[in-house]
Formats: sequence, structure tokens, C-alpha cells
Amino acid sequence: MSAAEPRIRVWTVRVQPGGAEHDDAYAVLDEVERARVARFRRETDRRRYVGAHLAYRTILGQRLGVAPHEVRFRRLCGQCGDEGHGKPTPFAPDGTALSASLSHSGAYALVAVCDEPDVPVGVDIERVRPQMDWAGIPCVQGGRNTHGFEQWTRAEALIKAAGTGLSRTPPRYTGRVFGPWRAAHVPGSGREWFVRSVHSPGGYAASLASGDPRAGTDIGTWSG
Repeated sequence: MSAAEPRIRVWTVRVQPGGAEHDDAYAVLDEVERARVARFRRETDRRRYVGAHLAYRTILGQRLGVAPHEVRFRRLCGQCGDEGHGKPTPFAPDGTALSASLSHSGAYALVAVCDEPDVPVGVDIERVRPQMDWAGIPCVQGGRNTHGFEQWTRAEALIKAAGTGLSRTPPRYTGRVFGPWRAAHVPGSGREWFVRSVHSPGGYAASLASGDPRAGTDIGTWSG
């Protein structure tokens, strides 16, 4: 952990599906992102993905001092340690790295960035959908509507921070509390993680996870 208290900046982004500018936004994506775009069946989903990732790259570029298309990603698996898959770590051509995470659902995206690359972060945002059937979803116990989605986003944020990927065994809380942070164990990870809910637009639930309970958070909106 860093000796100084790290700061995590969290932005809520209103994702515009895009019109004529879609092609320009698509041009800043890398091959992995473009492959993901191609897997979406609906045009609206493709455009929202592109819009969310353009915002993500723009925010990262501002933090790194480079253009959005110059942001690169190193993908490292949190379980096996192999490169080429797993959690993406953004960095600039000069090697300067950040800890960051992106999630998007419906009309919104959530971006978290920590300038300390050794303090992992993870975020998740989900649109609350009425009558959600939580049966068979192990990370949610007795969840109903918003409460269930809050539990879901906490589990997803923890998994993203740890970089372990999905597992049949969900994260579990250890009972330790540090201010707004709740400590948790993530299967496949040998360290303790910390999670908290964050403010989200109406009709959404969102959570932030970190590897350091001392981390302060600055939460706001991003409009480009």
C-alpha cells in the first residue's frame, strides 16, 4: 500500500448513444474493445458501449496527459497472473500507469481512477429492473429490487477490483468496517478487499471497491 492516503475519483457519466460522431469515437478504441463492440446484437448497445469507452479513455487521457487513443491497457489475470486476459490496467506510452475501472448500464457509466497504480479499484453500476428474479444468484441473499441490486453491484465491484473473474462462490464480508468501507474476501484472491456504495442516478445502484480502506473518495459527474 502507498504510504500516503490515496484518493479515488469517481465520475458518473451520462452515455449518449451517438450519431454522426460514432465513427470518430469508434476510431479511438483498441482491437479488444472493437471485438467487444462487434459482439453486441443491438445497434443501441454498440453505440452506448462506444460512448462509455470514449468517455473512459478521455478521462484516463486527461489523467495521463495523453490523447484518448494513446491510452493503452495491460491485461493481467488476478488468479493465474498471465498477461493477455483479466483486469485491464491503463497506461501511457511512457509507462505511467493508473488504477482504474469502468462499468456501464443503461444510460449511465461509472468511472473510477486512482493515481496510485498499486491501489486497485473496481466499480459497478446497474439499472434497477423491477421484478428481478434473484433466485440462483449467490451474491444476493433475500434481495428485492434496489436492495438486491446494491448487493449485486458490491459483489461485482469487488470482483473487478480483485481481477479474479466470475466464480460460483461470491465474495463474503469479513465483518470488519472502516468508515464507509466494508471488508470482504474475494474467492481466488489472497488479500482483503473493501467495498462501499456510492451515489447513483435515480433508478440505478452503484458500488466502489478498493484495495485500501484508507482511500478517500471524490464523487462527481463528468460531462465531457
